Amino acid sequence: MPPEKHLQMEKTVVKIPNVVEEIRIGYSFNYMIQVIAETEVADAVLWDFADVTFLHPFFLAPLAIYKNTSGKSIECINMSLRVQSYLNSICFDRLLHFCQEKKEDVEAVMQKYTDKTFLPLCSFSMTDANKDTFGSIIKMILMKQTNIGEGGSTSLSYLISELLDNIYEHSESINGYVFSQFLERDGMINLCIADTGITIAGSFEKADLYQREIGGNEAEALKLANEGYSTKNRPEAENRGYGISTSKSMLVSGMKGAFFMLSGSAFHRYENGANDYIDLKDIFHWKGTIILMRIPTVLPEGFNYINYLE
Repeated sequence: MPPEKHLQMEKTVVKIPNVVEEIRIGYSFNYMIQVIAETEVADAVLWDFADVTFLHPFFLAPLAIYKNTSGKSIECINMSLRVQSYLNSICFDRLLHFCQEKKEDVEAVMQKYTDKTFLPLCSFSMTDANKDTFGSIIKMILMKQTNIGEGGSTSLSYLISELLDNIYEHSESINGYVFSQFLERDGMINLCIADTGITIAGSFEKADLYQREIGGNEAEALKLANEGYSTKNRPEAENRGYGISTSKSMLVSGMKGAFFMLSGSAFHRYENGANDYIDLKDIFHWKGTIILMRIPTVLPEGFNYINYLE
């Protein structure tokens, strides 16, 4: 066989780690960074699942989104039957995509997940109507899966609506992405909402706003967005910003959940008093924005979502 032909057939093997827990929300990205770094330098890749018995939802969702959007030739090998069955059920290899379907058609597809403990990995075309349709169906299914109480259902609805609106208004992403896993034993929903757009720093840059404050540091862009600074240059949006600060306060301070945002080369983590903004420049870059939320289904006594609305 000619040497050129042999080289064309070689594939790089990347070991997928067994990510079973999140010490802190977003911790699984420590593993994701290594997987993506090894995958990016190769044209054709074999993801080796030999060591995998479980993958935490906050590792699994970004892994699937990357696989389906990177343009890389990625083949999964050495999966156990149990892992393969689970990944098939959540649409890991081929995300469940919605384009311009009618609401009743989306409901018909998604209805079977109401008695599951997860939402499959979904992508949906980012149009105004489609965003609202898909958002309402996500909320309906999660409420049925978890039997969350009245205050919790309203809060859940608010969180999903606000974050999907942010993707639509700011990201310029063609698609939005959603995945969730309900852990009944822990009374917790692990929810991932993502896009593959221009990032938060990119949104500020395109609007030519706050560039002196950001100074090329994407963590500063995340901080501005989380403090309510807007890229919408109009009076009614001036103090509303991305709507993130209200959502985050309701989730973490009120519901006692946790919040993590990765955008471009920076991340923000907010939980249990931790309020970190970390720049990952020259280490890692995510093409878009990912938000991870731990949402309790049993809320603290005295919690009232109204106290957190602006």
